[in-house]
Amino acid sequence: MIHPLRPKVIELCRQLGVRDVLDIACGTGAQCRMLSRAGMQATGLDLAEAMIDAARRLGDPNTRYTLGSAYELPFEESSFDACLLLLALHEHQESERGVMLEQAVRVLRPNGHLILADFSEPTHPTVHVPWQVIRFIEHTAGDEHHAGFLDFVARGCLNGLMERHALTATREARSHFGTIQIAVAQR
Repeated sequence: MIHPLRPKVIELCRQLGVRDVLDIACGTGAQCRMLSRAGMQATGLDLAEAMIDAARRLGDPNTRYTLGSAYELPFEESSFDACLLLLALHEHQESERGVMLEQAVRVLRPNGHLILADFSEPTHPTVHVPWQVIRFIEHTAGDEHHAGFLDFVARGCLNGLMERHALTATREARSHFGTIQIAVAQR
């Protein structure tokens, strides 16, 4: 389901002149592999050892993977041109989202780019079929995950999160029939 988002992120990184990217909550590393094929140095981080093991098996020479937490990134300050948080924020509670954003900004180089992609509730959600599919998927993802999603939506989705954390979008795009917002903020 996330595949249509990936090339949009690559194009944004190209437009921004990004060379060195951290994909926070990278899963099996699909975005990292695409970044690498596009000529960027990609580093993927995930808390799940099985995900990192799979990412390493599928990886390539320009990609590194690290087992670690988005709440305590194991990287020095100012290490990356860009940090990605792609569909990772809605799964958590508000206080955790704040920590994830703070950590991502900490490891960005001056003038680095924070690229966020997460859900955006459409204007007429009850008649928006793709949104209803997303709601169903999020409902079946487990109680904690679903609670994070409901809280994220109630607080205004990605726009609300950015406003609460004083992040201003320098670029924006949409994906998945408008249900996913992509926003770039600069450090």
